[in-house]
Amino acid sequence: RDFGATKIWKVHFRNVSAPLPHFVETFLDNGYYDMYKIMKALRDVNYDGIVVLDHSPGMVGGGNVQTAYAFAYMRALLNRANAEATD
Repeated sequence: RDFGATKIWKVHFRNVSAPLPHFVETFLDNGYYDMYKIMKALRDVNYDGIVVLDHSPGMVGGGNVQTAYAFAYMRALLNRANAEATD
């Protein structure tokens, strides 16, 4: 948190089933990491850089479905972090 706003330029946002070295990429809402805590930490340091979806598992319906699901989830996390920051 001490350097987040000035030293982070791009965030690859993904979740995994377990820590290194043995993990499987999973959906953002179903993994080892608490993605809300990560989004909140970025918000807390006023990060205004790029956050990209990184390695999302496939879904029935193809790539657009999994991308839409992941971006909607990321947006919900950001909305919650922003709402809590203004309370």
